[in-house]
Amino acid sequence: MKRKVLNLVVLACVCMCMGLTGCFVTTSKYRLKSAEADKNKADADQLNKKLTEVTNEKKNLETELTNVKKSLSDMEANNKDLLNTLEAKKSEKDKIIADLTRTKQDLEAKINDLNQQLDVISKEKEQAIKEKEEAVAKVKNTYDSLVKSMESEIQKGEILITQLQDKLTVNLVDKILFSSGEAVVKKDGQKVLERVGEILKKIEDKQILIEGHTDNVPIGKDLESKFPTNWELSSARATNVARYLIDKVGIDPSRISVAGYADQRPIDSNTTPEGKARNRRIEIVLIPLDVNRVVVPAVK
Repeated sequence: MKRKVLNLVVLACVCMCMGLTGCFVTTSKYRLKSAEADKNKADADQLNKKLTEVTNEKKNLETELTNVKKSLSDMEANNKDLLNTLEAKKSEKDKIIADLTRTKQDLEAKINDLNQQLDVISKEKEQAIKEKEEAVAKVKNTYDSLVKSMESEIQKGEILITQLQDKLTVNLVDKILFSSGEAVVKKDGQKVLERVGEILKKIEDKQILIEGHTDNVPIGKDLESKFPTNWELSSARATNVARYLIDKVGIDPSRISVAGYADQRPIDSNTTPEGKARNRRIEIVLIPLDVNRVVVPAVK
């Protein structure tokens, strides 16, 4: 369309020139004007081409700009999302760090507390071991004193003295203390109890348990009125030994307990005379004060 307009303009100019010059326009002038018109047309075509190229390039640039703006907008939105996510992660991380810090502080406090408790327990353990060793040593001294004092009776088999850590047992066969079927301590038995008691009296931090034991032979008819069963006989013998140690030797009654076991705790077989003789016995047991035993307290 633009080219047609340009051609018409050129043609009009030529006509005007011819009109002005009349019929006197020469061929050379015509050719000159025609060449000039062609050049102008070529220049116009070139300009139109450039204009078209520029217009297309502008459109392409506008399209590219639109795309770039959209990409930028998308990137800004994505960046905003990333920043929000990062902020959320940072907040979460800060919370985790704060929680871990508190947990670490709590654990350090607990560890410190446990270390203090462990230190106390360790010291208590050391003290307990020391006291235990002292107690065992004291019982060992008592054991040695009893063995030395009762050497004759031990050799005769009338007394057996045993020590296990801080527990000491004096096992006296019944014939050294009692007449057959009796619960009263005889004179020779009193002498033995006095020697034993004088040594035990020095050990004030121990409990003294006196146990009465019998064999499995039932009580004879002539003694049933006094001792219906071996339970009564074993209990009576243990009680009389306790009374002697309290009344004659002077041992604190709060330290003494008695128990009668009849034939329920034999240390030998009841099928032989020798075994029965060993089972008929009084056991004086020296034990720590804190040991719980089911016993009958001695009567003052």
